[in-house]
Amino acid sequence: MKRLVAVGSLLAFALTAFAQSTDEQKVLIPALKQVHRTYMSPDEFAKYKGAYDLSNGKTLYLVRRATRLFARVDEQSEHEITSAGTDKFQALDGKMVMELAFAQDDSVSGQLSYVDEMPAVAGLAPQLVTIQFAAR
Repeated sequence: MKRLVAVGSLLAFALTAFAQSTDEQKVLIPALKQVHRTYMSPDEFAKYKGAYDLSNGKTLYLVRRATRLFARVDEQSEHEITSAGTDKFQALDGKMVMELAFAQDDSVSGQLSYVDEMPAVAGLAPQLVTIQFAAR
C-alpha cells in the first residue's frame, strides 16, 4: 500500500514537472511582415521608371515588366517592388525600401535602403546600405 501511494505521488510530481517544462520551452517566432503587391498602371509608373545615380557611385534601375515592377542596384539581383505609399516603394522580399522626392524642376532626390549583395571587401556577408539619391 505504501508503494502504491509513493508511486502515485511520484507520478503526480512527474506530470506537474512535465507540464511546467513544456510551458517553459515555448519559442515565439515573429512573423514576417506581409507585403502585398499593388497594381500600378504603366502611366503611373512612367514618372518613376529609369536610372538613378546614387551618392555612393552606384546606379538604381526601376523597370516594369508586364504588370510587375522591379528595382536593382548595378549588377545585383532584381527585386520585385510594390508601392508602399505616395512616392514610396518596398521590395516584396524585404531587401529594399525607397522613398522618392520630386522637385518642381523635375529633379529627383530621395533615400534608398537595400541589402548590398556585393560588399567592397570580398568574403564579407551582405550588409544593409542606406544612401541618398544623387540625381536622375
